Amino acid sequence: MTNAPRRVLAVAAALGGAALFYYALSRAGVDEIAAGVRRVGWGLLPILALAGARFMLRTQCWRLCMPPASRLRVPQAFAAFLAGDAVGNVTPLGMAASEPVKVFLTRHRLATRESVASLAVDNLVYAASVATVVALGVLVVLITVPLPFEWREAAIVALVGMMAGALIALRLLRGTWSEASGQRPPWRERLASLRQSVLQFSAGHPERLWGVFALHLTFHALAVFEVFLTLRWLLGDGSVTLGQAVVFEALNRVVTVLFKFVPFRVGVDEALSGALAPLLSVQPVAGVTLAVVRKARNLFWTGVGLLFIAYPVRGAPATDRP
Repeated sequence: MTNAPRRVLAVAAALGGAALFYYALSRAGVDEIAAGVRRVGWGLLPILALAGARFMLRTQCWRLCMPPASRLRVPQAFAAFLAGDAVGNVTPLGMAASEPVKVFLTRHRLATRESVASLAVDNLVYAASVATVVALGVLVVLITVPLPFEWREAAIVALVGMMAGALIALRLLRGTWSEASGQRPPWRERLASLRQSVLQFSAGHPERLWGVFALHLTFHALAVFEVFLTLRWLLGDGSVTLGQAVVFEALNRVVTVLFKFVPFRVGVDEALSGALAPLLSVQPVAGVTLAVVRKARNLFWTGVGLLFIAYPVRGAPATDRP
């Protein structure tokens, strides 16, 4: 995609998100949302702290995917990860922007080939963890929400589709291209490179691959806890359930993946969270306010990430210690 279409996409995504944001806030009520934010109050501090802990977990996952002899120290890796995430948030390019930033900021301490390979393995395992959380969210809905038959049927189809997609992905990673078919197309070359990185990593460190997956699941568990706490403060009672928090976070993961081209997912997150809320016996204004609080958290940590771009973290070269 050339620069001109990218600029058009960025402008269209920003304008569409802003319009959807205005619609979601108007429908829920600005005064009610403001009142909900005030109820959260100082609770924003533990929300920010939980987000920081989650970023640290993602950083450690990335470090565990690096060769032990050239692994970055935590401060440099944490700063690079935050900076990359910040760029992915403020541009419509998503991972196409965030991952090169991480590679660029670590170029003096980690070989480009090792940086790219470690990010590829980490993102693949992260994608598997996201699929697990989304599938769990769909299961919770099927078990706890009295859906109309058509909706229940659609949820089951979606769940089966995710399982089929996972099997297809595993099959592709095993390799399906025959040398007799000639030269691989570019996307096949990239897939082959990813497969080689994963095979090398899993063959040398099979236990670490599962450790990375477990840390990613912990990342999602902290996100569910954050949603649970935020809803408790917003609703002011003990009616919030863990299942509701799981479903809201599953929706957040879907929104993050599908609408990464919308900066900060402005409008999309608010509209969909507000629409989901009644299905979970939660007031729509609480769903919209939950997304607004999440937006404030994202803005804070994006600001920190942009500061790391302006003022890179200096330190010693890579170490062979975990």
